[in-house]
Amino acid sequence: MKENQLTKNSRIFYYIIGLIVVFLITFTYIFNKKLDLNGDNAEYYVLATSIAGGHGYSDITNEAHNPSNIFPPGYPLLMSVIRIVTDSIIPQKVLNGLFLLASAFLFFFFIRKNKLPDSMAFVASAIILLNYQVLHFATMMMSEMSFMFFTALSLWLLSKMNEEKPFWKDPYFYSAIVTVAYAYHIRTQGIALAAAVIGYFLFTKRWKQLLAFAGGFIICLLPWMLRNKIADVGQSRYVSMIAMSNPWRPEEGTLSLGELLARFFETFKMLVTKAVPNSILPYASVDYNAATTIGEWGIAIILFALIGIGMWRFGKFKYLFLFYTIATFSVISLFSTPSENRYITPLLPFLEVSLLVGLYTVLSVGVRKMNSATQFSPWILLVVVFFSYPKLEQLHAQNNTPYPPNYQNYFTIAEEVHKQLPANTVVCSRKPMLFYMFGKTAVSSYLWTEDDKALIKGLIDSKTDYVVFEQLGYSSTARYLYPAIQNNPELFPIVMHLPNPDTYLLKFEREKAIEKFR
Repeated sequence: MKENQLTKNSRIFYYIIGLIVVFLITFTYIFNKKLDLNGDNAEYYVLATSIAGGHGYSDITNEAHNPSNIFPPGYPLLMSVIRIVTDSIIPQKVLNGLFLLASAFLFFFFIRKNKLPDSMAFVASAIILLNYQVLHFATMMMSEMSFMFFTALSLWLLSKMNEEKPFWKDPYFYSAIVTVAYAYHIRTQGIALAAAVIGYFLFTKRWKQLLAFAGGFIICLLPWMLRNKIADVGQSRYVSMIAMSNPWRPEEGTLSLGELLARFFETFKMLVTKAVPNSILPYASVDYNAATTIGEWGIAIILFALIGIGMWRFGKFKYLFLFYTIATFSVISLFSTPSENRYITPLLPFLEVSLLVGLYTVLSVGVRKMNSATQFSPWILLVVVFFSYPKLEQLHAQNNTPYPPNYQNYFTIAEEVHKQLPANTVVCSRKPMLFYMFGKTAVSSYLWTEDDKALIKGLIDSKTDYVVFEQLGYSSTARYLYPAIQNNPELFPIVMHLPNPDTYLLKFEREKAIEKFR
């Protein structure tokens, strides 16, 4: 017995080493040393810098250091530990990679616990480390990987609960409450995870656990809610975005209830028929702007049938997987921002693991039906690795390409501002946090309004000294900023100009503007 246990432990050790090897190969191959151009990752870095510098959870890109709630505090708090030691963004990206690896470990142990072969647990967990979409977010300073880790940790903790012991004496139960609450404090989308756990307790008829979990989760939310109340910064910017017709064009107003429901179901359909296949099938290329085809519906039905079979193999935890998937789709479908497959990234391990287990189950039954003397081997499913390579090669090339010329000009102007102007100089631009990363100066943004007078008054109120007129490709620059500059050229003399594409640093004549719009 002891010898068998030793052999089993040795096998698990080799599987863990195997996952580490897969991670090291893929993560180093696609690693991106550059700052991502989405802007949010710079915002996370700035908030982490604020915490590390003792300024609390604040916007340090202005002299006022105003309290912030633009994102939940969970991920910047994790980042701040590294930020205390170094200002390099590389360790922050490595941290996200480690969150990904730890998530794969947790899924490996969860699958083993559900009476599936160790080889199946290894293959399914390894596939997580080969997913293009997951790896894309693993190498930028975004919250997806830490959220994925705390979600996987919550699943593992729930699976470790002792059915023989009263739940109030089980430390795994309390730990699960804390990890689910922390996941929510990393991404507001974590409300879907809390809903899934409640649904899991509901369908397994554990009423006391349900009430205790709901109560504990609410208690864990109170400190952040009270902080926002005291700081008078509101609770969540996402709530105000739900009814907006277009968050990038606020003048278009809000949607009616009927329009809101129509958008909800349209987004839900997009997630099912386009986003999921595009994310977990290596060669599934989709056009998000085109109408859903019959072929896409067919692929989605087959895909979700296999995913459903895989979820069913997880016993009572099938409810957790099912409700987490539905709740995540519902939360994403509520918001007005075009998401494509971005916001389902933390959900992908749940879907991909379920797909692999479902495929294994169907093929195993098929082999038995053929009266074959041999069993279907999970190792055969590793053929997926070869299909993943082209997408990883694409990501490798993308992450090793220099910044595009429009961003190179933008960052060059930021670096010149850093060299030549005081740190309290206020520079207004379309992507202020990206500008701050290179300019280390106070930054602001312009109002998204077609009213020239209101936009320029906004520049006055934010004490703007300079304005960057760029060509980063965002419609708001041409729609809002350019007309204000064109109609008031005397307020925006050129200080610096970089060609190909034309990028300008303009001096904002604030005193003249005050006089003109008195």
